[in-house]
Amino acid sequence: MPPREAPAYEPTHLEPGWRLKPRPWPVGPSESYGKVDFDDSEGKTVLTLYIQRAPDEGYVLHVEHLGAPLRVDGTLVRLSPVPSVNMEAADYRRISAARTAAAKAEAELEAAVSAARAKGDSWEVISAALGTSARTARERFGNH
Repeated sequence: MPPREAPAYEPTHLEPGWRLKPRPWPVGPSESYGKVDFDDSEGKTVLTLYIQRAPDEGYVLHVEHLGAPLRVDGTLVRLSPVPSVNMEAADYRRISAARTAAAKAEAELEAAVSAARAKGDSWEVISAALGTSARTARERFGNH
């Protein structure tokens, strides 16, 4: 849902002109308090903010589309924009595929060790298959 146009914003004589122009979005679901884009003097969105009620207690401030580093005064929080990534680049796809394969291999390894333990195989047998010590195998997979 795109943001709606806010009434024309005119800085007062007290503002030096560096203030970002707020542009509210239509209010979302009941736990959302609406999004607000903040545009610079050229009309480019610098960031989008919205607040939601946290699952446990309090509220969560969401910052999206951050176009430049943001310093939050009064706190130690520093937010930086997400780097631009070409998700179609061959190396990106290769790394992503390798990460997915590694996660699947790790899950299969955990399942195999769990099945071996369920069938009564000792940590010595499992460690020989893993190429590690029984203690290391037990520490890594003993809680699975």
